[in-house]
Amino acid sequence: MPKDLMLYFHIPFCISKCAYCAFYSTSKWDETTLDSYTNALINQIDSFSNSEDYRVLSVYFGGGTPTVLGAERLCRVLDTVNNKFKLDASAEITLEANPKTIGEDGLKLLRANGFNRLSLGAQSFNDSTLKLLNRAHTAADFETCFANARNAGFDNISADLIFALPDESGEMLGYSINKLISLKPEHISIYGLCIEEGTPLFLRKKEYAFPTEEGEEAQYDMLCKMLSNAGYTHYEISNFALIGKEARHNTGYWKRVPYFGFGAGAHSFFEGRRFSTPASVTDYIKKSAKGFLSPTDYAVAPIISAAEAEEERIMLGLRLKEGVKIDENRVPQIIIKQGLGVYQNGVLALTERGFRVSNTLINMILS
Repeated sequence: MPKDLMLYFHIPFCISKCAYCAFYSTSKWDETTLDSYTNALINQIDSFSNSEDYRVLSVYFGGGTPTVLGAERLCRVLDTVNNKFKLDASAEITLEANPKTIGEDGLKLLRANGFNRLSLGAQSFNDSTLKLLNRAHTAADFETCFANARNAGFDNISADLIFALPDESGEMLGYSINKLISLKPEHISIYGLCIEEGTPLFLRKKEYAFPTEEGEEAQYDMLCKMLSNAGYTHYEISNFALIGKEARHNTGYWKRVPYFGFGAGAHSFFEGRRFSTPASVTDYIKKSAKGFLSPTDYAVAPIISAAEAEEERIMLGLRLKEGVKIDENRVPQIIIKQGLGVYQNGVLALTERGFRVSNTLINMILS
């Protein structure tokens, strides 16, 4: 029987760096670099050992901004995947996109060549906020891209929104939610703004007004209620979906399905180890022709112990609405008494209130 596997491709190129972004990405690139990076990805795929032993459930192109690579290069990479691996008949193939970096012709080419899910970064529908965040698109750009994606045949589109944004009121957030709901994407991801040290927003945070903890809580509650009323199920801490449109790839992460990451800065969970590729486009290009593991630190990554695997199972499984099996004596009763979780038939599932303090609750359970 083939083993289940997911594939992730990190495309670290952007038009400009978002003010809040702490992921590895670079706005310094040219066409030669994009060609070399594409060839490096293809080399690493081609050198993958025993690919016939795996059934690929999902393929995810993230970044950075993958669409900076261009539709033709992306299709070359996916064609190589199709030739090297056996993809499940219902494999989910997702591409993240910035609305400013792809037009209708490119979207049609991507859809015709096997990409079947699109993840678009909206973040906000307020242009002043988008400018503050140094996003490359406007609200109108997003709506145009969304319409182009529908015209290109994408019937599974996810959109991202950020709440707890600087200088943005609850009323402004409500406007963004209503605008997004009106477009009817199949999936919506929401993230509370995290101001990471070293980012441009961190360096300028004193210039802006951020919501209080109570204000952030109110925004989260509003998001949950509005999306629920619009027919979206809150199936994971940060994710909502129409029935049957839950993200297969992200759900696989929380259920500890093995995945292999290609590209500079990519992470993997493969053969019982968690390892990564150094965040350097130059190093990745140099090393990718020497074997599929050569760009990574696989050789020095420790094998995950049984105890560590059990902790991961609980920690990741509690991100999902369905919860996770756990012995009753490991469930702190305060979680149940305060309405932060429900324990039934040996399964602990966090409530929406519990999702908001999940890190604290997980630490209580694992301590």
